[in-house]
Amino acid sequence: MIDPVREQVLGYLLGALDDAEMEQVQARLQNDEAYRRQWAALRRQLEQLDAAKPDVSPLPGLAERTCRRVFAQPKPSPRRRSLTPETAPPSWRSRVGWLDTTVALAVFALAGLCTLPAIQSSRFHARLTSCSDNLRELGTMLTVYSGANHGYFPRVPTQGKLASAGVYAPTLLQGGFLTEPRRVVCPDSALAARGDFRVPSLDELQAADTEKAAQLRQQMGGSYGYCIGYLDHGIFCATRNLQRPGFALMADAPREDRPDRQSDNHSGRGQNV
Repeated sequence: MIDPVREQVLGYLLGALDDAEMEQVQARLQNDEAYRRQWAALRRQLEQLDAAKPDVSPLPGLAERTCRRVFAQPKPSPRRRSLTPETAPPSWRSRVGWLDTTVALAVFALAGLCTLPAIQSSRFHARLTSCSDNLRELGTMLTVYSGANHGYFPRVPTQGKLASAGVYAPTLLQGGFLTEPRRVVCPDSALAARGDFRVPSLDELQAADTEKAAQLRQQMGGSYGYCIGYLDHGIFCATRNLQRPGFALMADAPREDRPDRQSDNHSGRGQNV
């Protein structure tokens, strides 16, 4: 028996729904705990399939050659219908017409099977590129921030309600550097499916009680990791902009339960820094 809920969630994860259906699923994910659990379970299963599937690109020009082959098939000539019911059995010409149709459908199905991995791969690379653009924009914001703060990037306190790597986002927001909070969300992360994400202000964090502040800290930095600084003879030092040609300031947020702490973004198949 077909489970409509499972089909809807699966279509959402594969990007096969239209905009209205996507919004409907996102709204339900916010309010239905059982729905979120099924979404999470299916997402884990798809991640395992993606990890086991080799990233194979189709041969160049495959789709074009397939379509050319399909359209090159001879088209059956239209048959004139008699005004009286036909009682004679179908002729061999009719059977040939059905055979042509069957072959054409089979070729179309084969073309779909060949191009589906290419479509999925293109969507994956598009989200990977969009994530890279986010990090590039954030890097620009952080550079501008350092120029206005004696060369230092946002400082991360060692204690208190602001003691979290994600504090960079509220700091940029309060300073007017971050004008689009969704920039801190990778489009290929679990957080992107949630419609309730927002970056809290520093004042809101300070005024929140202990439990609420802990909840805000969990997601205020979005789906990216931020370099909090370093220890120098036991003293914590903030990261400073030294105009280095290469420095890992931000990246897709790592996961401690993955090998080499690979990010959960992009289903573990991509890492932007």
